[in-house]
Order: sequence, then C-alpha cells, then structure tokens
Amino acid sequence: MSSAITLTGPAPSEAVLTPFRSPGGHALMLGHVHPDADVLGTLLALGEALEARGWRVTYGGPHPAPAALAFLPGIERYQQLHALDGRFDVAVLTDCPNPERTEGLIDQARRAAATVVNIDHHPDNRRYGDVNWIDVSAAATGELVYELLVALGAPLTPPIATNLFTALHTDTGSFRYSNVTPRTFRTAAALVQAGADPAFVSEWLYERRAPDALRWLGAALGRVEVSDDGRVAWLILPSGSVPEKVIESEELVNYPRSVATVRVACLFREYLGQVKVSLRGKGDVDVQRIAAQFGGGGHPNAAGCTLAKPLAEATRVVLAAVRAALAAAPGARTR
Repeated sequence: MSSAITLTGPAPSEAVLTPFRSPGGHALMLGHVHPDADVLGTLLALGEALEARGWRVTYGGPHPAPAALAFLPGIERYQQLHALDGRFDVAVLTDCPNPERTEGLIDQARRAAATVVNIDHHPDNRRYGDVNWIDVSAAATGELVYELLVALGAPLTPPIATNLFTALHTDTGSFRYSNVTPRTFRTAAALVQAGADPAFVSEWLYERRAPDALRWLGAALGRVEVSDDGRVAWLILPSGSVPEKVIESEELVNYPRSVATVRVACLFREYLGQVKVSLRGKGDVDVQRIAAQFGGGGHPNAAGCTLAKPLAEATRVVLAAVRAALAAAPGARTR
C-alpha cells in the first residue's frame, strides 16, 4: 500500500496508538490459520482492553481455537469466520507475517475496516497493513501488545495478563529461545504482578494430557529418524497417524530438536492434501531461509512452510534444502 506506515523499534509510535485512541468503535481481532497461543493470547488481551474502553470487538479467524487453549480468558468468543459482517474502525492482526495465512479474510478486512494494523516480530513480515509495527528485536509479539496497552494507559487485569503471559511463554519456547532478552523477563514479571499465574499456565499447557495421549505421543516419537551424521532429525506424520488433538497440544518438532547432535529438526505433517512443515534450528542454520524457499517463513531458529506435494516428495525436497544449508553454514568444513 502506498500510504502504509511501517514502524520498527520497541515503543509504539503515535501512528500505532492513533487507531485505538477513540473511546469507542468496532474492532476486529483477526487470527491466522490454526491459531496458537501466540496469536490468541495477544488478540484476546488487546480486545479486552479495548472493550474496557467502550469498544465492541469481534474475535475470529479461518480456523477455530484449539481445545488445548480453552483456559485462555475470553476464548469462547473466538469464532471461526467464513466471511466478515459489517464495518470495523480497525482490524488487528498479531504474530501473522504472511497475510495469506488468513485464507482470504485479510482482503475482506481491508474492505471492511478503516485501518488494518499489523503487529509482529517476524523478520519476514510482509508489511501488509495500513499501519505495520514490526519489531524484530522482540522475542514475542506479546511484548509489543503489552507495550501498546501500557502506552494506551489500559489497566492490566488478570485476564489480560494471563493471555499475554501465555503468548509470551509459548512464543519464546518457555523462555528457552535464543532471542529472549531482559526485556522479555521484565514483561513477564509485570504480567505476573498484574495477575498472571505461571503455574496455572504451565499446568494447562503441559500437564493436561488425555489418558491416551502418552500412547499416541510414543507412537509419534517412534517415527523420529536421525541422519547418519546426527545433525538432522525429522518426524513424518501421515494423515491419520496421530489424532489432531495430540498434534495441537504437543510441540512435536521439539522432540527431534532435543537430540544433542541435531542442528536442524523437521516435522512433516500430512494435512488436507498438503504437507505442513515445521523447522527448528540451534543457531548454525537459518531455518527461516529454508522455509522461504517453499513460500514459508518465521524466525532464524523456528520457521515453517506448507507444500502442495505428496508427503514423500515434500520430505525429500525439504531435507535436501536442509542438507544444503548445513553444508553452507559457517564452520561446516570443520565438523
């Protein structure tokens, strides 16, 4: 958009704040496909803050919220949207670098909303909003939404704090990723002080498995393969091999990543005639660049893409790209 405003940096500028200054209006909190806690927590937190200021808010996206996140305050209001109804003063997308991940709803939002605000920390964000606040120094989009609410003078209620803390927790891999900074922990501390309960969030995220979940998890992990040199590990899940509820509640790609020698881990998941690929790295290889070769994106150490290919073919071409990236990585000759 020729009139779009793109901003970077850790503090929201007036251009970011202006769409939310009004004491009332109609806002759309628009999520991406297969919404996770990163996007749901930030949208729900911002939406509740606007409602407290007199706004009417619609929450939704192309897919419903997963059952595993039923504990998020306000999640019951998040709808599966097939079309947008009515006009909006502002449409907000968070943690969504690629507008195609809205399955066409972004195009409707552009027509229905006076302003589209895009808030994200992914370096490959496509700047598709009227206002784009992209801060790649942030470990999580939850940091940005927290700073937005503080700048707006919005009270941080326990539900808002819980949503933002959950988004922060998941977007940073439980504060384990290399992009976590003191800023991240300062934000987390402020959210805990405002009412977020880390033990409650962790219990829901990691200790609410169904009785048969461990059996299915074992079946999935039995499919993990490791390359001869130990530097690549991958997990292939054909359609129907593992229940959807297990995939939704587990970061399965992190299990092959946990192997000591592994530098890149891959999850290949067959879904609705396509293959969803999740990539995780340990710093030697920028997996975002690998995902970008196939139309995807993400972060240097966490990225993904979707391939319209048979499972075997998708696995072959992505693993070939991973091996090529490893071969070209600094220090490859000395390994």
